[in-house]
Amino acid sequence: MTKVKHLKRCRICNGKNLTKIVKLSKMPFTDEFMTFKNIGKEFLHDINVFLCKDCQVVQTQHDVEVNKYYLDYQYSVAHSKIANKFMCLLANNINSFYFKKISKKSILEVGSGDGKQLHQFKKIGFDVLGYEPSKILSDIANKNKIKTINGLFTKDSLNLFKAQKKYFDVILLTYTFDHLPNPGEFLDISKKLLKKNGILVVEVHDLDKISKNNEFCLFEHEHSIYLNKSSATKFLRKYDLDIINFNLIEEKYRRANSLIFVAKRKVDVNVQKKELLPKNKTSKFYFDLKKNIYKGIRNLEKYSSFNKKIGKRVAGYGAGGRGVMTLASMSNSKNFKFLIEKNPKSQNIYAPGSGLQIVNLEHLKENPVDEILVFSFGYMDEIKKDLKKYGYQNNQIKSFIDIMKDGYV
Repeated sequence: MTKVKHLKRCRICNGKNLTKIVKLSKMPFTDEFMTFKNIGKEFLHDINVFLCKDCQVVQTQHDVEVNKYYLDYQYSVAHSKIANKFMCLLANNINSFYFKKISKKSILEVGSGDGKQLHQFKKIGFDVLGYEPSKILSDIANKNKIKTINGLFTKDSLNLFKAQKKYFDVILLTYTFDHLPNPGEFLDISKKLLKKNGILVVEVHDLDKISKNNEFCLFEHEHSIYLNKSSATKFLRKYDLDIINFNLIEEKYRRANSLIFVAKRKVDVNVQKKELLPKNKTSKFYFDLKKNIYKGIRNLEKYSSFNKKIGKRVAGYGAGGRGVMTLASMSNSKNFKFLIEKNPKSQNIYAPGSGLQIVNLEHLKENPVDEILVFSFGYMDEIKKDLKKYGYQNNQIKSFIDIMKDGYV
């Protein structure tokens, strides 16, 4: 049985001034796919999202035991041209902005997956090292000569590196920092592992964009905190780190809801820009977020019911976190015929929470549908090109973001 630990204090400031802003009932892990016989046996637990009124960090207040879960974790975007272009740009920008004149340079990526991001750094001369909890992904990375340590990054990791006198020019986390149960502890560890003038580079889901797009599906058991520019800046300052760059990559080249920042230890920052921080969000921001989330779920349910009523066959596209969590939140997700994934992890698997079968694109040849609702909207152009090969026109392909905002009419 999966253990759940409920917290009583803010993850960041240890305060008790917390208020609940969202509740999603009986939600699964995003990556716990099942065989047919195990449908209904998956982990399900409420996700409650809180705001700390003292430090303004939005967060969950429960930790789920993830050691076994991450051991078999397989999520990768390596097949996507958009993702690969982003990874190349990230490596090259970090190098050209901060290390162009340095010949010997090193990077540690925490949550390094299958090593595709580190491969881009290795190509431009970095000594690379990954730290990844998934044994499957670690094995893939090591097989491809991207040195990767299999395990969860903890205080013991700090002791290991200090014993080896190993320090880094860059510590990188892409969509990993907001998974850490104790992100403050991680910042303390990072400072001790950075070389002089080393940088911490972090990519997380931007709470402001989550609110704008109404992406409640990003409230997951795997996520612990949700930041925007203001709360991230204040949070890092608490740990003697200053954010020096929010514009490492242009907005048009980022992945959906991406907030990227570069930080240095305060002692390494020679000139501190005197910029006014964005103001804290008002209570109306959080009230509207809650209201829009529940409205979005209702709109999706109406869309699903309407299409079933008129006999239209609809499939979903994208078995990542967005698809899994959105479908799990709906009371009538079984109206969808199946959930398409370009590269499913295996055959005959089903999405947790909804129980929908995960199929590949070839499945559409013998099982055509009238309309496809895309959850992986950040890759919409790629998805449309792939679906066009199977005879689907743009007017048959819709984004779930639009349905949540505007309804099905």
